[in-house]
Amino acid sequence: MSVTTLCGSNSYEISLSLNQRLEQFLNHSGNDDSGIERIDATTIDDASGGEIINRLMSPSLFATRKLVVIRDLSKNTQLSEQFIEWLDGNMASDQSSEVIILDPTLDGRSKLYKTLKAKTDFKEFKPLQAALLATWVTKYVKDRKGVIGNSDANYLVNRAGTDQMRLASEIDKLLTHAPSITTDVINLLVEPNIDSTTFDLADAVFARDRAKALRLYQEQRQRRVEPILIIGSLSWQLHLLILVKLADSSLSSDQIASEAGLNPWSVSKARQLAKEISAQDLKSAIEKLLIIDRKSKSTRGYNSDDALQHFLLSV
Repeated sequence: MSVTTLCGSNSYEISLSLNQRLEQFLNHSGNDDSGIERIDATTIDDASGGEIINRLMSPSLFATRKLVVIRDLSKNTQLSEQFIEWLDGNMASDQSSEVIILDPTLDGRSKLYKTLKAKTDFKEFKPLQAALLATWVTKYVKDRKGVIGNSDANYLVNRAGTDQMRLASEIDKLLTHAPSITTDVINLLVEPNIDSTTFDLADAVFARDRAKALRLYQEQRQRRVEPILIIGSLSWQLHLLILVKLADSSLSSDQIASEAGLNPWSVSKARQLAKEISAQDLKSAIEKLLIIDRKSKSTRGYNSDDALQHFLLSV
């Protein structure tokens, strides 16, 4: 019996790998899905754990091949311990059966993680670095008979974010509109993610365009983006501005992006903005935002919404 573990925070790659394995199973079973069993470990009580383990060993009554997918095993302590014992013991040698552990939140410090890594076909999928996502976007578009330039691919990553699942969804939507994806089409159809919007927010703040800064902030709040998320995103944008401000001026934006694992489009835009801001102003903004962040997490009744708006007007 083969056991495969699919884990990690890259939901797109996990889903892709799972679908490929399901497709392979169906191909070998003549498209008969009666041998596929899905188990959500969060719904299994302690008394049923032993029954689940027995089912792994038992042949299917309705198919010659069996595939069992166990989701979120790490969230069920009792079943996890029983599964570890099963792996440590004598598993059936029946090669017609397969088990897939699907666990995106598997903790790398846990005994379950270490056991699965040592005793199963272990696949851990981590997010692609931002610098590599544009290449992935270009390939994804090309595979679907579409066309996108490298600069537009970088722009899409900056606007939609680095989650491959969302990027794939946005690309599929864009390609239904037209086979050629351009910046204008991206602006028309793709809702900007919080990091993209807060870069415009930081741009307005340092340009002293307070009306625009407040408008952008209110738009985020109307979308129910919480102040703590805006604080985090602004902190990242300020970190990026400091990074490009202190970078070797002889390096290109692409070189900085490659070394730091960042999106080249974001680095290029940050570089343009950083030219207009002194290092002292950046340092002051970071210190003020840090105070808001600390108080929002530690002070009861602290109004981080008002504090952020005051920050936007006072930087």
